[in-house]
Amino acid sequence: MTEKEDPKARADESDQETVRSILRRAKIRRTPEVDLLPGVQRRIRERSRGRFYADGWSRRGSATSTYVVTSLLMLFILVLVYFVLVPEFRLH
Repeated sequence: MTEKEDPKARADESDQETVRSILRRAKIRRTPEVDLLPGVQRRIRERSRGRFYADGWSRRGSATSTYVVTSLLMLFILVLVYFVLVPEFRLH
């Protein structure tokens, strides 16, 4: 069976090409993104006289290393507790 060109598919392709050409010609002006978080945290720290955000840890950009170290430490403790409590793994 031979494939026939579908007039609807051809119309969809021409519509898509029209939209693409419009988007290419459009001049989109993007405003630079402003990071408000450090300024807000600084103002809260100043107004609260250091009660909030005083340590600097919460104002760091990434705390993923702290989470990784904490989770690895907890995993080690859980494995250690498992080997201590399960009688098959006790060394005599």
